[in-house]
Parts: sequence; structure tokens; C-alpha cells
Amino acid sequence: MIHAAKDIAGNLNALRVQFSVTLKTTVAATRLGALWWILDPLLLMLLYTFVVKIVFDRGGPNYHLFALCGIVTWQSFSRSVTLCSTALSRNSTMIRQTPLPMQLYVLLPPVIQSFFYLIGLGIVAVWNHGALGWYTPAVLVVLLPMILIPYALGLFLSILTVKLPDIGKMVPYLLRFGFYFSPILYSPERIYDLQDIPPIVKSLYALNPMVHVLTAVREVLFFGRMFDATSMLVIFAATLTFTQLGLLYFRAFSRSVPKEL
Repeated sequence: MIHAAKDIAGNLNALRVQFSVTLKTTVAATRLGALWWILDPLLLMLLYTFVVKIVFDRGGPNYHLFALCGIVTWQSFSRSVTLCSTALSRNSTMIRQTPLPMQLYVLLPPVIQSFFYLIGLGIVAVWNHGALGWYTPAVLVVLLPMILIPYALGLFLSILTVKLPDIGKMVPYLLRFGFYFSPILYSPERIYDLQDIPPIVKSLYALNPMVHVLTAVREVLFFGRMFDATSMLVIFAATLTFTQLGLLYFRAFSRSVPKEL
């Protein structure tokens, strides 16, 4: 982690330029520009609200806001993981031509997606302004795991995608599984309270960090109260450990990447 922090500090100007260029390119890729990043989660919210509330007659009061909290969080996470997994193969030309440490190409996508994630959180906060209070800024702490978890996964996946390109095709399917294994459209209590689900499955479910991240976001922006700090501290510790493992793996296997791109 210390070595990675030094790489970031030593290449801040390059990272700023990459951030600015990638952000402008991402926004310019759609006809609606930045407006699309507002409309996209809102349209998904309408779709899922229709299915859950109208078709299945489930959900509860203000379910649309409940779902929106989950949608904007999962969108940021899934896009970050997808972009991180192909970070090296997408930037093959730059990797050959510039001395920028390769792991920084993996870090850039979740940092950029965190910018759009803040827009999504802002939409929820303005829409559900009655839940705002002194604790509202605490929702920003979820940005750390939302950046580091995709980054850590990307450190593994980006190398594997270079060596085994078919890995990149599997990522969307794994994320689709993660979508249903995370409490995006439902409360995690529904899983914990079901008697038909074996305890081991519930324990595995609780190990999913997105369960706790999504819960923290909803506690602050939907229910209007402070989240459980203990669970978030555990997530931080686990995320930092996983990131360190990813960095060790990346350093061990990235030396041959420029030749394989």
C-alpha cells in the first residue's frame, strides 16, 4: 500500500490529465452528455418500481427512493469493476509509450465513477430532503470502499484478462449474479429472516461487502439516520487487506503484461 501511495503521489499531474480526458470522453460518448448520468438511474428506478410495486405488489412506502439508492450504488460499482477488468488491454498503446505505473490505469475507472456516483447520491438527497440531517455528510465514507473494492478486483482481473481474454466476457455474468446477491431491490433482512435459507448461505451473504455499503447508504439518505459504524470499520479493514493482496498479485504478474498486450 505504501508503494502504491508513492506511485499515486509521484504521478498526480498525469492522473489529473487522465481523469480530465477520460471524464470528458465519457460524457461526450452520449448525445445527452452529462444529462444521461442523471436520466439513466431514474429510468431504471421507474422500471424496477413498476415490476416490484405494480407487477408483484411488493415493496413499501417510497420504494422508488429505496430502489434508487441501490441502483446508483450498484451502477457505480459494476461499471468500475467492468472498466477495471479491461484497464490494461484498453490502454495497451499508452502502456507501451508512457512510464506511468500500470496499476494507476486500474485505479482511474473507480475514481471517475465515484464522480458520477456523487451525482446519483445528490439526486437521492435532494429528492428525499426530509431525511437530511447532521449525519448526511457521513454517507461520503462509502466512497472509500466504492473505489478500493473495484480497484482490488481490477488488480486481479486486469492481469487475467490480458492472459485469458475470455475472462473479460465472464465479468458481466458475475456482476449479474452479484446484482441479485446484493440488496439492491430488497432489504437484506428479507434474506436473514427466511427460514428456508441455510445458515451457511446467510453467512456467505453477510460477507458480501456491498450488503453493508448499500445498507449504510440507505440508513443515511433513505431512513434519515446514522449507519452502524462498526460494520463499516470491518468493511474498511477487509477492503484494505484485499487491496494489499491485489497489489502483491499485480506486482508479481504484471512484468510480462507489456509484451503480451
